[in-house]
Amino acid sequence: MKNPNSIFKSWVPEKYIAPILIVALFPHLMLLTIFNMNSTFTASFLDLEVDDLQFLFSMAYALIVCSLFIHTRLFQRINVRSYLLLMTILNILVLYGMSLTTNTQVLLVLRILQAPISMFEGCILLPIIISSIKHENAKFIAFSCLYAIMMTGDKFTTSIIKFAIENYTHNMIVYTIILFHIFVLVLYALIFNQNRLFPKRPLYQTSLGGILLMAISLVSGAYFFIYGKKLYWFQSTNITIAFSLCLLFSGLFIYHQKTSKRPLFHFEIFRSDRVIIGLILFFFLYIMKSSMSNVYQVMAQVWKYPWTYVLNLQYYNVLGSFLGVFFSYFMLSKKVDFKIIFTIGFTLLSGCMLYFSTIFTPDTRVRMVIPGLFLQGFSQGILFTPIAMYMLGSVHPSISGSAAQSGTAIRFWTSTIGYSLMQNVMLHFTTKHQFFMNENLDVTNPIFQQEWNQLYNKFDSSYLANDTISLTMSSIKAKLYSQALLVSSIEIFYYLFIIGALVVCGIIFYRPFRRIIY
Repeated sequence: MKNPNSIFKSWVPEKYIAPILIVALFPHLMLLTIFNMNSTFTASFLDLEVDDLQFLFSMAYALIVCSLFIHTRLFQRINVRSYLLLMTILNILVLYGMSLTTNTQVLLVLRILQAPISMFEGCILLPIIISSIKHENAKFIAFSCLYAIMMTGDKFTTSIIKFAIENYTHNMIVYTIILFHIFVLVLYALIFNQNRLFPKRPLYQTSLGGILLMAISLVSGAYFFIYGKKLYWFQSTNITIAFSLCLLFSGLFIYHQKTSKRPLFHFEIFRSDRVIIGLILFFFLYIMKSSMSNVYQVMAQVWKYPWTYVLNLQYYNVLGSFLGVFFSYFMLSKKVDFKIIFTIGFTLLSGCMLYFSTIFTPDTRVRMVIPGLFLQGFSQGILFTPIAMYMLGSVHPSISGSAAQSGTAIRFWTSTIGYSLMQNVMLHFTTKHQFFMNENLDVTNPIFQQEWNQLYNKFDSSYLANDTISLTMSSIKAKLYSQALLVSSIEIFYYLFIIGALVVCGIIFYRPFRRIIY
């Protein structure tokens, strides 16, 4: 018999609810994965500054983190049907607005607004999907599907963008996404009734001041880490101000939450060692994940792979991610100890870092890159869902939302810091090796003379003598830079292997002292 309090209309068969809602997730995740694309690779074919694109992604992610503080209150204020219809309509309006303007500033604002609206649109579907799956491992199934799409969706989104660039205008891809949203809009109107999922609560206790403090802290912190290298860190007034604002507003947010009668974030979750360990594991996972930007940089600048070719190579990473998520679900459903899962995942991820450190040569073949991409996807697929379950299972359900928020926040900071770290480490090592190569360049060396003569003869027939010498020297310097980039990549991935090995040792020898808090 149909539950009278069900949020679905009576004609909807229960066995079809979960598949229908999973389909409805795709337009929402299609938009969210735009803000999770690899900025180094994406900027290469969109002809944008990498730092600007990464800052756009970070600002959008910052608003996603902030919106997590109020999304449950919105659920409680509005019934599910009205809520989903409202958020989907807002997304359609934002998308339509993007199709009407070519102003960069307006597009930037719309893109940033799109992130929390997309999060609001899809976030309520996850608990509904979990409750609709009649299986003892419903939570594992739902989170595995979610993280599988989150890890791989950026590749599919990039493929769609590539297809649109090659065959249609920018507006055509926007109209396509709008059509997907109109489809789910009709779907929501047909299957949901006016019943509520949560008791009704007012919106006047949402503590918007705390959300504003957090937003300023996150955005200023992202600006500091992303543009620090470009503006020479504290030599720039803007960087100094951004760093000061980040510290100031972070402190104000903590003070505000500690003294608030209705805090947005419960710091009690940090009494659980599992939450702390989960955050640390997420930190190292994202740091090693961010190293993939170095691989794509070498593909583009040294190996000269066309970006369309690189895009196809990424699907080996997608395949690995799907298989890794399936393997992690299998282990979770069999109640394999978290320590074993984490050990397997980080061991494979460390092995991936070591493997990449061995293939950075000037003439690396494609078949040598594929195993590394697959292994990186497989290892991250193993780790994502178990780390989230490890954290959420350690706190009382009444404050589990704070554990989820801390996980999202640490992903924001580690992706931003990881980007900054890889950019700065690569600059340091490349500059060091390039300087060393230039200092030790021996013009009497037969190999150098052969290379010089070959390049000189190439330009001599088309240019004057001075221009020929200048072009030859520029080509030599470009070759030296490529060599320095390869040597730097070897060094970085070797250090990441050592870090990964230390993480594995830490997991093996770690002994928990406090598991669950209430």
